[in-house]
Amino acid sequence: MKQIYLIILVSALILAGCSESKIVESKILRGNALQALVVSAVNGDKKANDSLSGLVDLDMAETNLYNSLKVDSFYLESIKYFSVLIEYPNPVYNRLAIYDTITNCYLIDKSLNGKLSFELLELQDLKLLKVVERFISKDTLMLTRLSLYRKIDNSINLVYRSFAELKTLKNHFYQTIQFISQDTIKTQIFVSKKYKLNMEKDIFIFNLLDQAYRSNQSLFDSLVYREIADFNFEPQKLQIQ
Repeated sequence: MKQIYLIILVSALILAGCSESKIVESKILRGNALQALVVSAVNGDKKANDSLSGLVDLDMAETNLYNSLKVDSFYLESIKYFSVLIEYPNPVYNRLAIYDTITNCYLIDKSLNGKLSFELLELQDLKLLKVVERFISKDTLMLTRLSLYRKIDNSINLVYRSFAELKTLKNHFYQTIQFISQDTIKTQIFVSKKYKLNMEKDIFIFNLLDQAYRSNQSLFDSLVYREIADFNFEPQKLQIQ
């Protein structure tokens, strides 16, 4: 599998909402039928893609050349949902989508980089969808980013996104979540002993207007962006602009 190389400073967040829900059939959809529908869509079937609320951009070439395509099921509030996670050599094509059993669309995220993994987090009365991205910047810097999604009313929203790890040639930085509740996420930041950091904890408060957890400082993300900007290296491999 080819590694993904990015210049993270210029990467853009493209989080697409779902169009009006479309139903393929009146009967309940099973996972294998949804997977077949997704495969048809990535192979250029417009009708299948339309029924999935435009999962892929058919005007882009090579949508069928994916590294992996995974369809899983999970339950939120006793309702069955399906996750569709597609990973490509070119991360511009990467997709996370959430559907119910009649292909009503709740989320299409087009902003994921690198090697992807998906899981459901169950924390007492709070359930979150978790995606981990692992990728490389400037041919050398190894990055991990964590995204959390939560059902809010009749949609599933990206509610938290922050870097979780950075490995450079000389240093290792990482951030772990210590506490999650309906209104707060608390993180702990770890850095190399030689690296001085003013604060080693961050707090993300759920913002009702944004419908997401926000930090006033985003300490770890700021550190990561600074390290990448200061890393004096001319990339030799293809970068995403």
